[in-house]
Amino acid sequence: MDAVTREYVAGLENIYKEIFATFPKAEPARKVGYGLALPTFFALLKDKWSPGEIIEACNQLETGKAATIKNKFFVQPTELGEEIITVLTGKKAGDFKVPAFVPPGS
Repeated sequence: MDAVTREYVAGLENIYKEIFATFPKAEPARKVGYGLALPTFFALLKDKWSPGEIIEACNQLETGKAATIKNKFFVQPTELGEEIITVLTGKKAGDFKVPAFVPPGS
């Protein structure tokens, strides 16, 4: 697989960029491979794209091996999709650290 470059991501159609950007926006603490339900995309992208357009775009992502769709409902980025998300957003899934919580009396 060729490396995903900024130039490649910049050339993607807006609907694909917005779908990929939705993953970390909807679930900031997501881990690699965590997906989202289609209604999440419908709600967050409703001002720009219809549900039909979002479904068709997700189908195109699956055809292009950038995502998989489980039960016609749940969209998960593949390794390629994760690379695109990283280049697009500048952040890797799970790329955050917080100190451990210590409960009282520990």
